[in-house]
Amino acid sequence: MRRTYLLTGVGIASFILFIIVTVPASIITNQLRFIGPGSVQINGVDGTAWNGRIRSLNINGIQLHDTYWDLSPAALLLGRLSASVMTRAAGSEISFTATLRVSGNMAIHDLDATGPVRPIASKFNLPITTGRYQVQLSALNINDGWPTRFIGSGQVTDIPLNFMGGTSGPTGSYRIIFDIESVSSDGRLLGMLSDDGGPVEVGGNIELTPPMNYALQIKLKARPGAPTEITQALNLAGPVGPDGRHEISFAGSL
Repeated sequence: MRRTYLLTGVGIASFILFIIVTVPASIITNQLRFIGPGSVQINGVDGTAWNGRIRSLNINGIQLHDTYWDLSPAALLLGRLSASVMTRAAGSEISFTATLRVSGNMAIHDLDATGPVRPIASKFNLPITTGRYQVQLSALNINDGWPTRFIGSGQVTDIPLNFMGGTSGPTGSYRIIFDIESVSSDGRLLGMLSDDGGPVEVGGNIELTPPMNYALQIKLKARPGAPTEITQALNLAGPVGPDGRHEISFAGSL
């Protein structure tokens, strides 16, 4: 009897895998159009539900190109949907692995994203025209729309310090690190800010709280040999504290 159940289970699992491997990807992606009115636009679908590509994908105004996915058969046998994904957006290259459980919880790991800062800065009306960024996440678990685990870092390099006007002048590189194995019950996420070189020494933190609130505290100090214009600009940013740094803080919501 047990052997019969086992063989039946293997047969059902094999049939499900066969359907996933052979069903055209377009049948699956067509269902995404019904997520919300005008929220998803899809053009050009190749491959199967198992392994496919979307040439053009627009999600709520975010345009993605050449989005590839590759489902994991082992995860399906464990009742999870897991896929490796690669895509491009506004000059950026993005890759990650995402796992969706029956409970609705999502886990993202091995995320790597690199690209120019300018397209992102323009969305926030920031006058940054050069520089590059890199985001690396080893673990991001999401439950009910908010992280429960957050381990990763982000870095921007060669950001111009245009205190003197124009596009020439010194540049700086900065980093933010989140190392939160288990998020507290209030949902507070604390990231540490630092610099990776440049004429301005940077330290501080950013605090994120549900639903999408942020509080930023930054301490700035001109390094020896920094241009006079930078020292003057920092003096305008605020008074010097006991540690010789200028402290800036502000908060808001995204």
